[in-house]
Amino acid sequence: MAYFCAMPALWGEFGAVSVVSGHIRGLTNTLPLHIEILHNEYNPVAAFSSASILALLALVTLIAKALLERRHPELRPGIAHQA
Repeated sequence: MAYFCAMPALWGEFGAVSVVSGHIRGLTNTLPLHIEILHNEYNPVAAFSSASILALLALVTLIAKALLERRHPELRPGIAHQA
């Protein structure tokens, strides 16, 4: 369940992130909003670097999830627990 809470924070639906955070420059910031600001300021190197960090965090989360499910099969969704 924590996986589903972490993904919007990391990758997220951009419109929802923008609306929920308030998008108040200097006060509220998330990585997707920061990437947008960098892109709008014509700083493609920093925007690409930030986007790469975001993608790397998403991959690390997916790998950790797969490893946990392999080690603990009871964590897999849709598998009935046997008593």
